[in-house]
Amino acid sequence: MTTDNGKRDAFPSDNDRLEHGLSKREYFAAMAMRGILAFSGDEDPDPIREWDYEAFAECSVKAADALLKQLQNE
Repeated sequence: MTTDNGKRDAFPSDNDRLEHGLSKREYFAAMAMRGILAFSGDEDPDPIREWDYEAFAECSVKAADALLKQLQNE
């Protein structure tokens, strides 16, 4: 699910010479992914694990979509 709001720039600028960066949806998904990866749930010091990155990415996008939907409803 995407909305027009999700396609807008996360950090809009009036300067036309600047290149556009991440959409809000991409930014929110990246922040969700950052949180997921920061929380390992254990004290294992080994940073290389058999994590399911595809599941993390899917969860991150779902979280971004949910946030955009909630913001649209306000």
